[in-house]
Amino acid sequence: MKPNYFLCSVLAALGAVLISATAWAQNSGTVNDAFQTARQAVKPEVQTQVVSLYGIGTPAVIGKWYVIFYDPIVPSHGRAVLVENHQITKTYPANGGVTYSEALAFDPSRITSEGPALSAAQNYAAKHVIAYDSVRVLLRQTGVNRPFRWRVELLDSGKSRGYVYVNALDNTVAYYAGPSSEKKSSSDDSVEGFANDVKNTFLGIGGDLEEFFTGQRTVDK
Repeated sequence: MKPNYFLCSVLAALGAVLISATAWAQNSGTVNDAFQTARQAVKPEVQTQVVSLYGIGTPAVIGKWYVIFYDPIVPSHGRAVLVENHQITKTYPANGGVTYSEALAFDPSRITSEGPALSAAQNYAAKHVIAYDSVRVLLRQTGVNRPFRWRVELLDSGKSRGYVYVNALDNTVAYYAGPSSEKKSSSDDSVEGFANDVKNTFLGIGGDLEEFFTGQRTVDK
């Protein structure tokens, strides 16, 4: 029986399409999906001006994203959009006690996804025998000339096991900081600066997230 060259060609083409689609899905990242969903909740002129991205999930997958857009109409200049399972579940002014700067806004579609940062954190944790079962990730610019980094907090049964900072441009680990802000490797940042960064995470995202994590609400009272 002669081979059906037409059928073989179709199958080969289909296989190529599936491989390409799989590669695209792996590279797209959930942060970009969340951003594309969240931007529908804000005005067109600020849809690419994000000042903070905060995600909650497993060591490999982030399932919940808090996306804060720069919005000069809001007193804090920040509007938060909560995205869960590719759907907007809440949007509200990010009145957490800080005023967001337009100079620190960025377009998430121009950065790498959180996947490589999560992998880098996993590799670091494995190398240094740090057990964890969930993560919280944060991406925001802390200054115009500051390094652009993912901050991956490692948690084990809800207890912090420290933070792995991953450079957003090349996905290399910049440094690790323990849950008590004790540095485990060299860094340009001071311990005081790191502590302020942790504090401002709650301040920037607002009382809703602080209450969700700690059971207390202090930043906007």
